[in-house]
Amino acid sequence: MSTEVTSDVRDRLLEKRTSRRNVIKLASIAGAGVATAGLSAKAGAAAPAARPSLLSAKAQGDAEQLFYDQDIHENPTSFDFNLNLYAGAPPVAVTGLLNFDENMVAIGDWAERWEANEDFSVYTFFIRPNNTGWADGAPVTAHDFAWSFARQLDPATGAAYAGFLFDIKNGEAFNTGATADADGTPFAAPLTREDLGIKVIDDWTLELTMQGPRGYFPQVVAYVAAVPARQDLVESLGDAWAIGGDNPVVTCGPFMVDSWEHGVRIELVPNPGYWNAEAINVDRSIYQIHPAANSLLMFEEGTGDESLDWTRLSAADYERFSADPELSQLIQPFVYPGVWMLLPQVTMAPFDDIRVRTALSHAIDRTRIEQISLGLLTPMACLIPPGVFGYLDDPGLAEIQRFDPELAMASLVGTPYEGGQNWPEMTLYMRSNEEQYNADIMANDIVAQIQENLGWQIQIQIVPTSNWTAQLNQLQWPLVMIRWWYDYPDPNNGYGDMFYSRKSSGRRQAWSNDTFDDLVNAGKAEGDNAKRLEIYHQAETIMQEERGYIPLVYRTDMNVFKPWVKGLKTNEGGFLVPNTNIYRTMEADIYIEGRE
Repeated sequence: MSTEVTSDVRDRLLEKRTSRRNVIKLASIAGAGVATAGLSAKAGAAAPAARPSLLSAKAQGDAEQLFYDQDIHENPTSFDFNLNLYAGAPPVAVTGLLNFDENMVAIGDWAERWEANEDFSVYTFFIRPNNTGWADGAPVTAHDFAWSFARQLDPATGAAYAGFLFDIKNGEAFNTGATADADGTPFAAPLTREDLGIKVIDDWTLELTMQGPRGYFPQVVAYVAAVPARQDLVESLGDAWAIGGDNPVVTCGPFMVDSWEHGVRIELVPNPGYWNAEAINVDRSIYQIHPAANSLLMFEEGTGDESLDWTRLSAADYERFSADPELSQLIQPFVYPGVWMLLPQVTMAPFDDIRVRTALSHAIDRTRIEQISLGLLTPMACLIPPGVFGYLDDPGLAEIQRFDPELAMASLVGTPYEGGQNWPEMTLYMRSNEEQYNADIMANDIVAQIQENLGWQIQIQIVPTSNWTAQLNQLQWPLVMIRWWYDYPDPNNGYGDMFYSRKSSGRRQAWSNDTFDDLVNAGKAEGDNAKRLEIYHQAETIMQEERGYIPLVYRTDMNVFKPWVKGLKTNEGGFLVPNTNIYRTMEADIYIEGRE
């Protein structure tokens, strides 16, 4: 498969705003090719193993294989993703039963294959036997995953992302302390870890029983939230096992931690016990912990350890690069599986009044946001991004919250704010370090549009990433601009993990609708993809009509790579794929050739 985007494709994609729609269209076509990826292997059939790297170890490239990565902008809290999904460490150091390839398809990792029963309610994972996959040489076994999944679900652990594993039988009831099952039948005794649908058949075989049919479950365990931790290290060292310092960090991914100078630098080296270690070319992946605002300067002018081998462009920098004959050759477009939205808190005035939420939704021109970002942000019509199974190409959805300033003002008739008067003080909360995604441009334009079209002056409050999730989950912010990078490429990750209101933890907004929640449950259990799409279409319509969220834009990236970065994977849409929330092993696939 080619690792270059052809010149005619590049020329088309480097046109200004109108060509951004071509990017979205290509991604939608690519997504259609993997539309069945959300379903597991059929009952009794072996699922495909991971596709090895196209290169054998040191087959090509420079003698010194150093890669300067750009994606660490704040000091990580730890490498314990089993406890804290948002630990912030390089995810290439951790991996689980499955992983994602460049087309967002779940493939084998520590599980070389897996099987499901006929109704997708029981999965069996077959782990690569007799491995030495942990960084200290210990084997990665079924016991590691069984203990880690139970740890994540145990309410005593306090894992904020425990809900990610609620598909496992009794997972939610155990985590929430429920005294009866979903049908109201009381449990004979309080649930414990032993009551979970987790069974170790032997060291190399793990059986997971679902709460019901779950055709998409392989997509769940391929995500970074399902990587294991080591029981012996957690129990002997506590949190210290994963924060460096006096104790080495022990992970089981393609790379392992060689050094970590907190707040300054992390260096990873290949894990010799990783099952596919011989295919890794990079000898050392180096992360300077730096503000996102410094990334392009380090890419263009940095030298040695202060340099970067890739980064993504802001709108202004994209315009400069695309106008330069040499710099434009470094640009590689990519449609990222991510969305931006506003969350008006429906339990807090004035957003407890749907008329106000409706006015807000009609006051924002998404096309204007697209224009000021030069197409790096593209108008959004539904929660599922192009290229992900479940994307709804329905013009009717875009009409529900269309830009219409007159309708926005008309929606306020009968409220205390009729005519754009008497607005309360209001703050829009957003996460720090988001300028790398052009969020600063977007946020400032959104508040300007709201003032222009509703007469409402809104301030912007930047919240540090380290405090963001905990404060967001308190549901105390009246208005939030939030991004959702898809964890796994399935509608349940949006409608279920983001908006399902019956979850016990990790809620980001207070909007609730019983019919919507029932549809989410039905979508989980449905094994037919066409029927699932219709279910989620209904869910999307309900959510938009009630203004449970206000869709803004999809994310489109313009990445730049130094010319010596080779071996990048190309997806079915024809785009070179960087690390994302889903595909996260770029460092294990690339090699360096011709570094200046």
